[in-house]
Amino acid sequence: MAFIKSKPWTSLTIVLTMLLVGVNAYFVFKDDSKITRSYYIDEFQKAYKGTNTERVKKETIVAPAETYTLTADATSLSAVNVKRGQKVSPNDVLATFKSEEVDNELTKLEAERAAYETERSDLEDALSQIENDYDDADPKSSVNTDQINGTLSVTLQLELGQQSSPSTAIALLNRHIAETDRQIALMDAQIEQIQAREGVVSPVDGVIAAVKEESGTVTFEIYSTEKTMLAYLSEDEWQKVSEGQTVDFKVKHMKDSLSGTVLEKQTIATDDSSIWGNELAKTTDLPQPTNYEVVLQQDEPMEDIPFSTTGKASIIVNEASDSYKIDKSWVHATKKKGKKIYIVGPDGKIDMKDIHVNFKTAQSAIFTDSLDEGTPMISDKQRNLTAYAFRTMPVEKIQWKHFKKLDWKHYVKYIVF
Repeated sequence: MAFIKSKPWTSLTIVLTMLLVGVNAYFVFKDDSKITRSYYIDEFQKAYKGTNTERVKKETIVAPAETYTLTADATSLSAVNVKRGQKVSPNDVLATFKSEEVDNELTKLEAERAAYETERSDLEDALSQIENDYDDADPKSSVNTDQINGTLSVTLQLELGQQSSPSTAIALLNRHIAETDRQIALMDAQIEQIQAREGVVSPVDGVIAAVKEESGTVTFEIYSTEKTMLAYLSEDEWQKVSEGQTVDFKVKHMKDSLSGTVLEKQTIATDDSSIWGNELAKTTDLPQPTNYEVVLQQDEPMEDIPFSTTGKASIIVNEASDSYKIDKSWVHATKKKGKKIYIVGPDGKIDMKDIHVNFKTAQSAIFTDSLDEGTPMISDKQRNLTAYAFRTMPVEKIQWKHFKKLDWKHYVKYIVF
């Protein structure tokens, strides 16, 4: 108090100065301050070009590329020659027909073949007779069917009687002969097939998945040797995934990663009858309430990997080369639905950059707009443009090679000064 009374003007000056500094500090450092000031930047990201991707990552299961189902009448079989888990090759006999069943089938086919042979002989006789009776030297305007071999069918005789010229009748007979030849060839093929196999044969290389007998029918289910990968997508993931997209795989018991593509995706939701969906659900939670099966085809075959082996797939659903990546929470949305980011320019001042976001991942926004390499990008916090930004620590890490460039004069200078 004595100081204030003895020097009132000095005291008043000090109070006014402190008040001015306080008011200035308030307006400078309040959140919505319009006064240009320097900002301390405690975190930032540098803009570097690269290839950035958005991925859908899913658990997968190894399944057959194809499943084949063959059936046979149980009463016609004398033996079933395979069991579940057995490997088979094309034309391996899965089940043998009873000998009497084979004989009956052969007898029937041979009788049909003999009938076609007789029909062909009759057609050739009729053709020969017409060609002899109606030669070029004595053309007739119509065909006399009474003179043609009576063993021809009634229908064919009527057709011949309706022809206006012998040449048309000859063409008709040749067409019937060609059709009869086709039927004889078909009979021969069927007879040869039954004689060769004498049972149900495998159409592919594969493994027997099941042998079932129900309602008098034996069913063979075969998994192809070629394998594929299955994954199950949610509705949102289904919208992002497309056939032909690139996939990276990691499969249990395989040291090397695999690459491949999305081969097919289902438009019908998976139900309780899905063998592979139910199998995968034993080790991982499938998307709920619905999920959709997608077939993923690896580029390299998976040998010695059993069915139902689980793995992981990473499906590239978006990709941008020569693009930049920034924390998506740092992207500033404008009232006009544009996107901007805060950057620090070459002069050290804060600026805003317009960008077009190509796509977003779980953590980042990807954009391809023009930007200088190494430009610091800072978080979306309100700052005054043209203000300076600074850091208390070096931006680049100090490395041992930097010290090796200094000689004893530099050290003396740093110590003294």
